[in-house]
Amino acid sequence: MRSMAPGASAALLYLLLACLVYWPVAPFDNSHIVSCACSDPAQETWFLAWTSFAVTHGLNPFFTTYLHAPAGANLGVTATTPFLGLIGLPVTLAIGPVATFNLLLRLALAASGTSMFLVLRRYVRWPVAAFAGGLLFAFSPFMIGHGYRHLLLTFLPILPLLLALVDDWLITCRRSALRSGLLIGLACAVEYLISGEVLLMSATLGAVLLIVLAVRHPVASRQRARRAVEGFLSAAGVFVLLAGYPIWMLLYGPQRIIGPPHALSDLDRYHGDLLAPIVPTLNQLVAPLRFSRIGSTFVAGSPIENGLYLGIPLLMVLAFFAVRYRNVGIIAISTIAGVIAFALSLGTPLLVDNHRITAVPMPFSILLRAPLLQDIEPARFSLFVPFAASILLAVGLDRLRADEWRWRSRTSDPPSQTVVAARVPPSVRSSLLSGGLLVVALVPLIPRLPIPSVPVGVPSFFLTAEVRAIPAGALALTFPYDKSPFNDPMLWQASSTMRFRIFGGDAFVPGPAGRGGIYQPNPPGSPVVSEMLLAGSGWATGPAPFDDAATIAAIRQFCVREHVEVVLVSPLANDAPYITTLIRQALGRAPTRIGGMDLWLSVQSSLRST
Repeated sequence: MRSMAPGASAALLYLLLACLVYWPVAPFDNSHIVSCACSDPAQETWFLAWTSFAVTHGLNPFFTTYLHAPAGANLGVTATTPFLGLIGLPVTLAIGPVATFNLLLRLALAASGTSMFLVLRRYVRWPVAAFAGGLLFAFSPFMIGHGYRHLLLTFLPILPLLLALVDDWLITCRRSALRSGLLIGLACAVEYLISGEVLLMSATLGAVLLIVLAVRHPVASRQRARRAVEGFLSAAGVFVLLAGYPIWMLLYGPQRIIGPPHALSDLDRYHGDLLAPIVPTLNQLVAPLRFSRIGSTFVAGSPIENGLYLGIPLLMVLAFFAVRYRNVGIIAISTIAGVIAFALSLGTPLLVDNHRITAVPMPFSILLRAPLLQDIEPARFSLFVPFAASILLAVGLDRLRADEWRWRSRTSDPPSQTVVAARVPPSVRSSLLSGGLLVVALVPLIPRLPIPSVPVGVPSFFLTAEVRAIPAGALALTFPYDKSPFNDPMLWQASSTMRFRIFGGDAFVPGPAGRGGIYQPNPPGSPVVSEMLLAGSGWATGPAPFDDAATIAAIRQFCVREHVEVVLVSPLANDAPYITTLIRQALGRAPTRIGGMDLWLSVQSSLRST
């Protein structure tokens, strides 16, 4: 029990800090959502709800006709986080998907920090150093930034575990190659079901590191070649067994996309700046406002995507550790990994204070030619910068304390170079000095809190038994139309336990000739119907159509052809009175106002009688 106390204490502290990040919204709150009730938060909430609904109703969690009806959407192409949906299923069923999203955001930070702490305890004896490493990883600018809206990029407990498993596989050889491979395959499959993007970035960086290690240690590489092959084959077998079907859906499933789903020109905007590690953003609490404003212009002006800031004090400490302990295996590997990740996060071309320098070739340009890899946003490789920094900080700080702050080390590495064995307990003075250095290094990274949340604003109609007036699985025409960031109908669906299907939705669908790059397709139907559904939104291309006979006839034809069963109009939406008038004239009757919604049921019957 005593050996579990440090881990349990660290986990509790990380969880308390994670709750503080989103204070005063409680972890199980079902009425507030982080940042906005739109865009990515609404989309990720829907994905959690869909996994729960699909599992409990015997449906395919990787394909849905509840978005982009009637053709549907291949969710193997979109980041649906089905593993997190399974974890949160009891909360989704008992309270609702918004509560699940809120809870998982907090667990993401706490679990990531705890995982890093436990793995670092393999390499350090001082629990404070391990806690500092976990703290830096879990509450870094990358994690806090993406904590505003990207659950799949902050739920990262698998990454530290992969580090430990690869260490056991190729460095220390603590387990057999078969067992190591099985565990790595399992971990990779779980990570793929959380975020395929994170796994792909991890595999890319891992492959580069293995090449570097093979070049630096050719003899050891030849000795471990057979072990490496055995472990890789067993890992690949488990991974394909567990993640093979969603990968098949991505590559060959219905409604699949040919080529990259995103427009590459859009992704390429999000890449780091060479000055980003030393220039803070508005997400930092302790920083001059002048510099924070400059840093917030990096990465296409998105502090959320800019996770590169480390601060000058921490960078100096890390550089010192990298040089002093360069012969320590874990220090050397982490330094190389951090530098490579930073270089990849800069994308192409190189930016220095937002000025393009095209004469310098950048390594990310190689990935732009590779299928799947070309769909990675360059700036997100910055995830591995604080990951590597946390290891450097923890191991370096632990050794510096053990060495009593002397330049010549008092400790010697065992052959594995993975465990610190201080022969003499460090003095109180050394511990205090190490703690002071830690405070100086981390203070500039203190985030500006809390991350704000807003009311979800879902009409009460979708939260009560009144929604059962809609036939289960009915196809609904909604206003506003669901085209991100205006994802109100997806929140309506999620809150009503997927009572109805909708046109549109925040998911990838194939464009002309099946190709991607049209992440936000316009509504189906004639131009006049498309303009009507986009009326009052940021996607409208002109004024709302006139309520003339031609417009009314087009609405009727659309509803007949698409077999619309329900029409739902939010009276609070822009141009709602205009839309209500059009639908009333097309269907020949007024709506029912119930639970904050204007509702038309039995649409096909109304069309036949008018």
